[in-house]
Amino acid sequence: MKTIYSGVICAALCLAAAAVQAADVTITITGQVVAKPCTISTTTANVSLGTLSTSTLQSAGSVSDWKTVALDLTNCPVGTSSVKATFTGTSDSTGTYFLNQGTAGNIAVQLADSSGNNITNGGTLTSAVSDSSLSSTFNLEVRAISSAGSATQGSIQSVVDVTYTWQ
Repeated sequence: MKTIYSGVICAALCLAAAAVQAADVTITITGQVVAKPCTISTTTANVSLGTLSTSTLQSAGSVSDWKTVALDLTNCPVGTSSVKATFTGTSDSTGTYFLNQGTAGNIAVQLADSSGNNITNGGTLTSAVSDSSLSSTFNLEVRAISSAGSATQGSIQSVVDVTYTWQ
């Protein structure tokens, strides 16, 4: 009789040990399928404002001539309807223009769309993607501006980063 009980107790302990070692496992798999991006054809855009005279930038709000720059995107995936560009850089003290990081004083850099609408730090533009060419272009304008006037001689340099989002 003693042997029967010890066999039953041993079997019960083995089952209890197996139950303790068993664990529930949850495997969560995530991911995302996205369309390939457009090809950024204009990877670097250098715009020269040329040589400007301090005498033309002496009054408050005086500006240089506009210079144009095009940002081209090609080989957009079929079904991409538009591309959104977000422009970031360091704002000047007015928050309206981009800071001149060069040595000329009382000068900022104005960025605008092709209609002359100002683009501020964090501003966005959206451009349609052509169904036939699968491309898109952002036509921009750039100029120097002296908000306060009294521009002083020196260099003009400003950096604006562009981030694209496909839609």
